[in-house]
Amino acid sequence: MKSVLKALVVPLVSVFAFGANAQDKVRTPAGEAENVGWSSVICSGNPFQCSTLKASGQLFAESGQNKVVLISHGSQGVDARMYDYVKDLRKAGFAALVIDHWTPRGVSTTHNDYVEAARKGANETNIAFDSMTAAEWLRSTRGFRKVGSIGESQGGAAAIILAQKWPFQFLERNMERLYQGSRFAASPLDAVVGLYGFCGFRNTGRDAYVTTPFLFITGSEDDSTPSRYCESYVPYMNSRGGNARIVILEGEGHSFDAPYRRYRNQSGPQYAKCNIVVEKDHVINVNTGARIDGQNSAPLFERCKGRGYQTGHGKDRFIAVPHWISFFKETLK
Repeated sequence: MKSVLKALVVPLVSVFAFGANAQDKVRTPAGEAENVGWSSVICSGNPFQCSTLKASGQLFAESGQNKVVLISHGSQGVDARMYDYVKDLRKAGFAALVIDHWTPRGVSTTHNDYVEAARKGANETNIAFDSMTAAEWLRSTRGFRKVGSIGESQGGAAAIILAQKWPFQFLERNMERLYQGSRFAASPLDAVVGLYGFCGFRNTGRDAYVTTPFLFITGSEDDSTPSRYCESYVPYMNSRGGNARIVILEGEGHSFDAPYRRYRNQSGPQYAKCNIVVEKDHVINVNTGARIDGQNSAPLFERCKGRGYQTGHGKDRFIAVPHWISFFKETLK
């Protein structure tokens, strides 16, 4: 994965990065940021078909900083909690990059129809691709030595993909094909946090993990992305090369750090009853025993899809901050 020679850095920068200038400065709830862009991919279909994409985000950085944390939103897109993350990261001495995964793909939200959104490339895998390309851009053009990532909800599910091995070769191959004339090397991130992401999917024939330190943070009362799936995912992940741990927040539900009080979303689809495992020649829902031949998990996900779940913060929407800030301080040294 790190086979690209240092001499190739210059052509990488010219092909895969987009510069920023004075007029790209913007005021945000977390202070002044720099609007930035870099080359990524948009992939959809089965099998995946990929095309070029100019990814975008807001970079919060001071001169001389060499540690940065990527921030990935959930299904709702960029909201106030992303800027809250920035504030806490900056207090702790980290630069931050808020990535807008949906707008470049022509999507505003995904939680009303995840399947339709995925057809436009707005899903967990594409979130991971944006994060991986952003990490390489920050290393090669901005000189960051350590790159971490934090994602919430759908971004928390994408965090798992960042720790898997298969996306690196897939991304390298497609970046070099789409952006002809230059080499691209995707390297693992240095630390990853997944907040209340979905852990109810495994592919036993494919799943293998890098040793990047990984922290799951979930709520014990989450009825959309249940914490019990992440509890069992940690030993599964670690048995296949991973380096994961978990914090379960008692009494907390989904989106425990959202900028709104907890309420019941009556209509939103959720997959709390889905615990899907893809085996060599079949797919099974461990919860129900439902099984189909082949490796297409979509029909089983459709069967176990539910409606309605609790979402929003309780008494303290910043309850998880000390956990993930201390994790980044420990791992991004």
